[in-house]
Amino acid sequence: MDFAGFSANRGLFAAVLAVGAVGLSGCFDLEQKVAVRRDGSGTYSVQVAAEGLIARGIDKDHGHVSFNDEDDAAVRRVTHRDGKTIEISERGFHDLSDLRLGDETVSLHVKGANADGTTEVNFHRVFRIDHARHDHDEDDSGFKRDVVETMFDGHTYQFAVWLPGTIEHIAQVRAAGHVVHPTVWTDRTGHTVLWKMDMADALLTDRLEFDVDFAAKGEFHDVQSQPGRHRHHRHHHHDDDDDDDDDSET
Repeated sequence: MDFAGFSANRGLFAAVLAVGAVGLSGCFDLEQKVAVRRDGSGTYSVQVAAEGLIARGIDKDHGHVSFNDEDDAAVRRVTHRDGKTIEISERGFHDLSDLRLGDETVSLHVKGANADGTTEVNFHRVFRIDHARHDHDEDDSGFKRDVVETMFDGHTYQFAVWLPGTIEHIAQVRAAGHVVHPTVWTDRTGHTVLWKMDMADALLTDRLEFDVDFAAKGEFHDVQSQPGRHRHHRHHHHDDDDDDDDDSET
């Protein structure tokens, strides 16, 4: 397996699952963050902190990173800290619909307007880890709980969202049967909500959902990221998943 291309454009959890499937030591921590400004624009960023073979793969990959199927370039930098290789990739967007994401969906839903001129908005992110797992390994044979927990012991996954205005409500997040409590901090113009969990819990969860209600003055509308084409070795089909095996036999 070639890890020279271990980057965000490979499909984040598909890459994570590929690593687990071959049983590599020296795993990594993964961080993702979305920031949404008052005009609906923002940034989408990914940070991978790795050691060992994966770190060497990151160092060898000096090409640009794309977050969508139109190959729009993202800003990418690689640094080294505390014995780890850290890859940070960030892409700006004018609107969430600019983003094409493989196994995740990010959306805003306007709930209403307040008398003080603020808009009530719901931020929602769904991460379909089961889709990534199915695309890579249909029988999940490489992802037994004890193996994953051993491999990723001490490693973490975290997701953060920055939203303007005030936070009204944060829905409960569960990963592998555990409640993940968020950390919230305030800056001059908004709030950051961060969830941090064991990497094994994230990998063993079929679906992670992050849901935050906020209120802010700004230009908000109902919007959702676009589906991205999977970058796996499998052929693409127009039929549903049940027909994939039959179609590939032609």
